[in-house]
Amino acid sequence: MTRRRLEGEKTKQHIAEKATELFALKGYAATSIEDICKAADASKGSLYYHFTNKEQLFLYLLEKNHQDWIEKWERYSAPHPTAVEKLYALADFFVDDFLSHPLKKAVEEFSGSKLADPEILQQVITLAQDFHRVYIPIFELGIRNGELEADDPDVLSYLLEGFLSGVCSTAYYDKPDQLHSVMRKSVDVFIKGIGKK
Repeated sequence: MTRRRLEGEKTKQHIAEKATELFALKGYAATSIEDICKAADASKGSLYYHFTNKEQLFLYLLEKNHQDWIEKWERYSAPHPTAVEKLYALADFFVDDFLSHPLKKAVEEFSGSKLADPEILQQVITLAQDFHRVYIPIFELGIRNGELEADDPDVLSYLLEGFLSGVCSTAYYDKPDQLHSVMRKSVDVFIKGIGKK
């Protein structure tokens, strides 16, 4: 990589970091291009060189977060050899990510926006829906090892994503200090439903 390209990539990442901080602090709509430029100490020309507009910048951040999430989960789940252990690990991982995700509120705001570019909005929704695919290998492992009843791993992964998302969101407002234990209990219930009879 040439020095100029390296500097350009450094600038792009700096803008992305500052934008993440602002979106987390102020939300998507309240964060302007001017705010991002000021925080990153970058010109509008520099920002627009790297990102077509605010929506494209936001999409870039979500895609990067998605990839980081997958890589972190792969490292986190590696020491857990069975599907059941991976499911309990996922409960903890899910809560930790839920509590620390800097763009969680901005994503909810953006997804509910009627002003968002429909194409970008669809890409954001597709990213959110894609998380379930990470769970498919867990179910394939569990079925292969006889821990879980034979079933469609793709369908089970949708069910798990919906189950964990719903429980985590609901318990967060009612029992934030018990979120880990509530999520582990939800995995108990889920495993009883799909475990080997």
